[in-house]
Amino acid sequence: MNRYLEALMGFNVAALLQGLRRGPRALAHASRAACLATRWGPEDAVREQLAQIPVAYLDGLIGDEKCHIKLRVMKYEVGMMPFRDAIGLLSVLVVRKPEQVLEIGTYMGHTARAMAENLETVTIHTVDLPPDFSSGGESAGLPPKDDFHLIARRIVGREFKGQPFESRIIQHFGDTALMDFSRIGRPTFFFIDGSHTYEYCRSDSEKCLALCPQGGTFLWHDCNETHPGVIQFILEWRALGRDIVRIHGTDLAYWQSR
Repeated sequence: MNRYLEALMGFNVAALLQGLRRGPRALAHASRAACLATRWGPEDAVREQLAQIPVAYLDGLIGDEKCHIKLRVMKYEVGMMPFRDAIGLLSVLVVRKPEQVLEIGTYMGHTARAMAENLETVTIHTVDLPPDFSSGGESAGLPPKDDFHLIARRIVGREFKGQPFESRIIQHFGDTALMDFSRIGRPTFFFIDGSHTYEYCRSDSEKCLALCPQGGTFLWHDCNETHPGVIQFILEWRALGRDIVRIHGTDLAYWQSR
C-alpha cells in the first residue's frame, strides 16, 4: 500500500497530537503506524513491545563524568533530531570520545555537524542515498524503505558545508543494503538513523557490528511506537542477549558491544 495512503487512512486524534507537538514528520509516522497496527494487530501491541525494552537514565550511562556539550538552538526543521535526543546523543559521544563515527542517515547534516563541533579531532563518516535518488527508480529485490517525504526534500550535508570542520566529515553516498561497510574507516561509535523499516535497521546494524564487535557504542534513533520496525529489530537483538536500553525521555536506544 502506498505510504501516503497509509498515513491518510491512519490519521486520528493521537496522530494529530503527535504532529502538533513534534511537527509534520511525527504526524505522518503516527498516522501510518496507526494504519499498520490495524493490519497486524492492535496499537496496544506496539506499546507493549516498546515496554519490553528497558529504560535507562542518561546519567547512569555516562557514569561519574561531567560532560560539556555544544548544541545550536534554532527553529525546528522537519527531519531534525529533537533537542532532547541531541542532548542524549552528544552526551554519550563526548564521554566515549571515539576517534571515528559512522552515521547512517545524513539528511541535512544537523547531527553530523553537532558531533563534529563537540569532538574537535573526531572523523565522522556519514552515509545517505545519492542526491538524485528517486523512489520511482528503486531496484527490485532491495528491502523496503520509508521516509520518502524526507528523501525528496533533503539537501544532503547542507549544515556542515563550508564549515571549518567539514574536512573531518566524510560523506558517503549509496544504498546501505548494497554498500560494503568495511571500506568505511574503522568507527567505534555508530548512530543508526537511516530507513526505519525492520529490514534496513537490521541490515545496517549487523554491518556496523561487524566493524566493531567489541567495544563499540551503538545508538538508534526513533525507537518509539510510531516505528514498529525499529522496535521489532531491537527486541530481536535483545533476545540474543544484547542488553539494549532506551534512554529515558528520548527516542534513542543504546547499546555497548562487549
